[in-house]
Amino acid sequence: MKHDGFLEVNSKQIIYNLLNLKQLVFEVTDSCNLNCKYCGYSDLYVGYDERKNNYLNVAVSKTVIDYLVDIWRENLLEDMVKPLTIGFYGGEPLLNMKFIKDTVSYVETLKDTRKIFRYSMTTNAVLLDKYWDYLVEKDFHLLISLDGDEFSHSYRVDHAGYNSFYKVYDNVCKLQSLFPEYFEKNVAFNTVLHDRNDVDSVHDFMVSNFDKVSSFSSLNTSGIKTDKRGVFEKMYKNVVDSMGKSENLDLLEKKMFIKSPMIYRLSSFLFQYTGNVYYDYNSLFFSKDDFYQYPTGTCTPFLKKMYVTVNGKILQCEKIDHDFYLGIVKDGSVLIDFDHVAERHNYFVHKFIDDCSSCAIRGNCIQCVYQNDDIRDENVSCKFYRDVQKNEHMCKEYLFYLKANPDLYQRILTEVIMEN
Repeated sequence: MKHDGFLEVNSKQIIYNLLNLKQLVFEVTDSCNLNCKYCGYSDLYVGYDERKNNYLNVAVSKTVIDYLVDIWRENLLEDMVKPLTIGFYGGEPLLNMKFIKDTVSYVETLKDTRKIFRYSMTTNAVLLDKYWDYLVEKDFHLLISLDGDEFSHSYRVDHAGYNSFYKVYDNVCKLQSLFPEYFEKNVAFNTVLHDRNDVDSVHDFMVSNFDKVSSFSSLNTSGIKTDKRGVFEKMYKNVVDSMGKSENLDLLEKKMFIKSPMIYRLSSFLFQYTGNVYYDYNSLFFSKDDFYQYPTGTCTPFLKKMYVTVNGKILQCEKIDHDFYLGIVKDGSVLIDFDHVAERHNYFVHKFIDDCSSCAIRGNCIQCVYQNDDIRDENVSCKFYRDVQKNEHMCKEYLFYLKANPDLYQRILTEVIMEN
């Protein structure tokens, strides 16, 4: 359905997304063996269910998986096999290893799904030494949280207030030593940027110790408690600003490549504006002017992910306020009303439709409406609206950068895969 030149989500689109689901992520537990000062579930933030040290039962994962398998089998395409990553998240997921093992064992019994199952986990690595044999055996992809050296990592403390650095560092070093091929292929790092570290020094630390380039993320800027704003602002550091202070910015960006915010944005710019990008074979036969877009850059429900909380709430990702859940696992059933989900999604994204209609990056927006703290207000406006003049200035900056760094264009074309 079209509305003012924009598409509206309907139940068929949601079912299509579930058929082609890329990630199914379980919040294994809301318990954690660390007490990181900036955690998105810490006292800095609102918008999540109260943390009660709950542990997810395998009955929940079986129920969700069975629900999805029924949808897949009803719409089975014999010649199409697609990958699905099952992710385990927390809290600290290794605290509930029984759930993880039982879920993987159940997945391994499934037949006729036309899916290739892969496994991933985000972990603080404190308990890594207890379970790495299993994780290696099952070919898990690990995203390890490490903020750099001892001081850089010092916000990541245990419940007694002690820095977790040496335990994490020791476990990671041993993992690399015991399973070098696995480590090279399956282990990645994420660093949260704050006032005790910077991109330059963390990059040097990661490369010199593990021969890895870490991804960087800034503190979550939505859902901050009013009385904690001062604490947040003291800790907050922007990734782009931190990189800009590097004395070797050009070299740092080329080493980090797609993990550099500038290079990632440059890749997105080329992806969006070259006119040579096609999502599938059929799109070659249609003019891009014939396609309608959804307003804002908000993912349609389950386009990229289904996230199941420890309390059985179903969301479209882990970054969204728990009040915006799309369904629930209850009494051995998955309860999702597709029509209601579509109606509610359209209601929230269409609050911004006036801004979208005149925005210069209409169709290329990456902003999620659920990251807007004012989303529940009757009248809201987009904080990332871009007029024609501002957009032209941005395009000139990117083109100038490409002209000054012609080797990057070739690297982006040959090395970068942008997800739809």
